[in-house]
Amino acid sequence: MTTATPYALYLSRLAPNSRRSIESQMRSIGRLMDWPDTVIDIRLSSVDYQQAMQIRALLIHEQWSARSINRAMTAIKNIVKVAALMGKSDMQQVAHISSIANMKHGAHQGNPLTVKQVNALFERLAKAKGAYGLRTLAIFALFLGTGLRRSELAALSMADYDRLNSTITVIAGKGNKSRVLFLPNWVEQHISAWLKLRSRQEGWLICKCYISGKLDVTQPVSSDTLYRLVKDRLIDIGISGASPHDLRRTFITRLLEQNVDINTVRQMAGHADISTTTIYDKRGDAFMREAASALNYVPTPKQRGRRRRC
Repeated sequence: MTTATPYALYLSRLAPNSRRSIESQMRSIGRLMDWPDTVIDIRLSSVDYQQAMQIRALLIHEQWSARSINRAMTAIKNIVKVAALMGKSDMQQVAHISSIANMKHGAHQGNPLTVKQVNALFERLAKAKGAYGLRTLAIFALFLGTGLRRSELAALSMADYDRLNSTITVIAGKGNKSRVLFLPNWVEQHISAWLKLRSRQEGWLICKCYISGKLDVTQPVSSDTLYRLVKDRLIDIGISGASPHDLRRTFITRLLEQNVDINTVRQMAGHADISTTTIYDKRGDAFMREAASALNYVPTPKQRGRRRRC
């Protein structure tokens, strides 16, 4: 007979990166609900309709995105369902909270950075010195050069980095899928500069780093640290309300602007469905105007002069 809580059993079904992300969300919800850390798992297993609606209202008040709210609510619904299957809740409770509809969200949420903003960002980051500054440069290079999700970046180990082939392997990313990312030269340069100081000993690729410059390769950078770091550095260049996911949007949009076909972009971003990739497509009217201006049905001079074969 298992002694695991419904919350623990639900988490055990998730990929490592998804597990960390959901745990972070549930801890945030616990703080908003004033639940002691020691009983969060128990409280989550017994959420009823009224509490679920209260949680959703709190998340809206905290300005969580619709996608993040829907993901958190789906997790809570599944935790309560596991509790019912274990005999610690009833199916009527499951039915009640399952009736709560997902929040609607637009197809074009979030804002990618422009090329000018990216250049301004790196110019400012380059002014920082020491281990903390080099780590920050490596973090932004990885976000903008590979499109990594925040949880995926935090989970990278030295073993995932192949210096000879300039690749990074994402182990069990979203959907429990793995993929290989090819690093642009400029990203490789920032990682190399960081590793000269960090050293190449085993541990986390982006490890814990104190403002003082002290490193702990046995501890990974946390998702919360990445979130705060990105928001703070983007505020420094006049971009407010941004998040690490906007850097992922920037990566995908820039690839599409450079005429990389959308299926290749899908694979690079780690999307299972190409329809997901289209949601991130932030190319504007200027790009469509340029594409329209290039459209014509007049054969090129070479084509016009080509002789037909009989």
